[in-house]
Amino acid sequence: MEETTTNPPSVLSTGVKFGLIIAAVSIAWFIIQVVIGINPFVRDWKGWLSMAVSIAIVVFAHKSFKDSGDGYMSYGQGLGIAFIAIMVSVLLGSIFSYIYINFIDQTVMDEVWEKALEEAQSKGQNEEAAQMGIEWGKKLFWVFYLVGGAFVALIIGLLVPIFTQKKNPEPFV
Repeated sequence: MEETTTNPPSVLSTGVKFGLIIAAVSIAWFIIQVVIGINPFVRDWKGWLSMAVSIAIVVFAHKSFKDSGDGYMSYGQGLGIAFIAIMVSVLLGSIFSYIYINFIDQTVMDEVWEKALEEAQSKGQNEEAAQMGIEWGKKLFWVFYLVGGAFVALIIGLLVPIFTQKKNPEPFV
């Protein structure tokens, strides 16, 4: 009888697989919001819900990695899986958002910029300074989107593996 060996999953393959899942769920949630008339770019409780779903999927990614491997996952592997998964989701989400904003509904961001302008003015900024801030926000929106996504990916990657790691007691066997 031959012994079958299976290749343990890699951090990259697990991260990409679950990043695609997070992206699919996020895009579906985006579409649901649009269909029911909620602006998906206005940040409120929806951002926290999306974050919780992403964290839950990262936890499942860690469980999958351990279950399909040797049962162990180091902190570094957990960090890598989480970071890759969130960044895959952010990259796909940015492509989807870019297409939506530029080709489907070009007015969707107007509400976001109006809210930002009102907020700036309520904090005492004059009209000219607030308008300049909005113009710079428009120019740097995609940079903030990607850098913000990387920051969130790093934070989730640093925190979640604290609770999901399972150290191998005999790492070099």
